[in-house]
Amino acid sequence: MWGRIVLLVVCALAALLVSAPGLFGLQRQLVFAQLIAFRGLLAVGFVALAVVGAVLLWMLRGRARKAHPVVAGLAVIALLAAGGNVAVQAGRGFGSDAPPEPAAASATDSADPTTSIRLLSWNTYDTVTADEIARVALARNSSVITLPETTRETAEAVGRAMDAAGRPMQVFTAERGDPAETPPTSLLVAQDLGSYEITAELGDTGMLPSVVARPADGSGPVIVAAHPMPPLPSIMSSWRSDVDWVLSLCDEPDLILGGDLNATLDHLGPLGGCSDALAEAGSADVGTWPTSLPPLVAAPIDHVLTTGDWRADAAEVVTTEDSAGSDHRPIAATLSIRAR
Repeated sequence: MWGRIVLLVVCALAALLVSAPGLFGLQRQLVFAQLIAFRGLLAVGFVALAVVGAVLLWMLRGRARKAHPVVAGLAVIALLAAGGNVAVQAGRGFGSDAPPEPAAASATDSADPTTSIRLLSWNTYDTVTADEIARVALARNSSVITLPETTRETAEAVGRAMDAAGRPMQVFTAERGDPAETPPTSLLVAQDLGSYEITAELGDTGMLPSVVARPADGSGPVIVAAHPMPPLPSIMSSWRSDVDWVLSLCDEPDLILGGDLNATLDHLGPLGGCSDALAEAGSADVGTWPTSLPPLVAAPIDHVLTTGDWRADAAEVVTTEDSAGSDHRPIAATLSIRAR
């Protein structure tokens, strides 16, 4: 009897560790970090285990009665774990079925650019064409575009397309070595936001480059296109360092960040002075990577973070561009200054 109780307790603890590693400080540790990235798949897996348990219990009816409580207990544990994961997902939000907010009729926005910013972030995998990027950006009247894994040539072509449509942009690209080995990160900032310049004062990610730009006259938010390393087993320490750098930016009083953070809200933990735009909009559990998985089970690792008085009036994961060539879905956010 005690052996069966111990087995059930161990299985329950294992399910808790996998589903809520943050309770034990394990959310950035090997295995736990990889599993919790796909909370939707975890829920599906636990449901499958519960179904297997139920089928096994049915097959054992009238036989092996001593095994019945154990099988039933394991099925209940799996079902509770599935429910817990779905509850976390639902709390963060699955987005809305409503159509996205339409952009203004022209490429210029009547809103004050100093208090309202539309941001598009897309890890393009360096496969999405400049025309496609510009089309999506213009459809959302974007004034800031963050593009991890996008070369200088592509970013400049996007800039030319935006300029031709009446939305002139400043183009910045951070490169580190051979672009084929270390993908660059690019950032486009609308001219009407004022002159921006690259700064090294706030640091950078370690292996993959990020772009940090601040207004030349000191008036306006710092804008960051971020791209931490992924949590691969051989570079976990680099990934943790990059995530810590992103979180350190939350101490900045006036900052807007967009990018592929290779981290979910579970990995990030408490955001300190940052707000997550998708979380504010109730879309924080719509998966952005990979596009080969449905949004409800993909990993939500792309983010828009803000500090200070910035808030998200709207934010969404764009699910209509899965055939564009990237393995990431773009995210779009409309940001404004909170009324004081």
